[in-house]
Amino acid sequence: MQKWKNLIRSVAMFVFCGALMASAQNEGGQKVSEETSEQTLEETLEANLPAEEAETPSQPPVETPPPTPTPAPVAVSDKPDPKQLGVGTEGFFRPGILLQGWFVAQRAEETSTTFRLRRAELHAKGDIVPGLISYAAMIDPAKLLEFKDTTVNVKGADGSSVTVKQPGSSAVSILQDFFITVKSPYVDISLGQFKIPVSWEGYNSSSRILFPERAMVSREFGDKRDLGIRFSKNFKYFGYSAGVFNGAGQNVLDVDNAKDIAVRLEAYPVQGLVIAGVAYMTLGSRKTNAKDRYEVDVRYENGPFLFQAEYIRAHDVKNSAPSVNGQGFYGAIAWTFLDVLQPCFRIGYMDPNVQLKTAAGGKDRSWQYDVGLNYYLRKHEVKFQLAYGRVQYRELKPSNEFILAGQVAF
Repeated sequence: MQKWKNLIRSVAMFVFCGALMASAQNEGGQKVSEETSEQTLEETLEANLPAEEAETPSQPPVETPPPTPTPAPVAVSDKPDPKQLGVGTEGFFRPGILLQGWFVAQRAEETSTTFRLRRAELHAKGDIVPGLISYAAMIDPAKLLEFKDTTVNVKGADGSSVTVKQPGSSAVSILQDFFITVKSPYVDISLGQFKIPVSWEGYNSSSRILFPERAMVSREFGDKRDLGIRFSKNFKYFGYSAGVFNGAGQNVLDVDNAKDIAVRLEAYPVQGLVIAGVAYMTLGSRKTNAKDRYEVDVRYENGPFLFQAEYIRAHDVKNSAPSVNGQGFYGAIAWTFLDVLQPCFRIGYMDPNVQLKTAAGGKDRSWQYDVGLNYYLRKHEVKFQLAYGRVQYRELKPSNEFILAGQVAF
């Protein structure tokens, strides 16, 4: 009996211990499962976080630079450009003047003195379409002075004469320049009235010539205006000017179908040096009015030193008369001291008709000698010129001229 009690007690103890062990294992597995589940949930959340919220190594804070102070507003001037005025939609207008007054003393047969209004040029120029269409006009009231009494012959049986009022100069109009220009990178085309491209002194502005008056050869064959069309452009090392003209002169319509053509080529091999050549001739009928001009000129300006020279050969035919060949040249030199005082010297030769052996019609071979002193108060804007010139003719009496000139230009 005692044996059965011990057996039952042993089985009961075994079952009780087995139950305790099973219960312990269930609690441990549930705890491990819960820890594993919590770890898996944390990993999933971290994987789904945005990049900027992901765990990154700690870094020192970055200092933010101080804000840049706002610049003070720039004052905008209400004053327009004094050199030009706005016109049209987007164009501009630039006025200009050239005023020259002289006191002249001359001695040939007799001595004479006079004050003279040499030039009173009023300029209007600018662009109506900037970079494409430009315009220019210039008048000179000093060209048309008061009329004076002149005696002229009257055709008739008695050969009588009368006194009439006539202009004091050859000019009959104050209009000098008028043209409209179409611009492009390689050629500017101008239509109107302008200077023919003969003679450096004649072709360029009167405000910049070395003496108060141009050399005789420049006045005789250059410094002329005509109606026509011009093609021109200047580049870094060369420039050109070509044109077709009526050939009748300033402010005059053409009377025939002949036309004058001209080509001027300039080279600028080094700074300050200009070397040029000109060919000017009449095309078409040459029986009544034909003129040819051939020229070379050089100008070199370097600091205070200036040298320029021209040679022109001319051939003219008028009204079926024998042709006339003329020629002339000059050379000038100058040196500027202290940027304001410029002594200068010029020598020139002029032969209006090489076929003539003696003087005729007031024309004679001559040598021209000029000395001058220029004072530049504001460069060419304000300057004063003092010049003495002597013309030594082959047969006619020599002429002496003293000029005191003042100029204002802009």
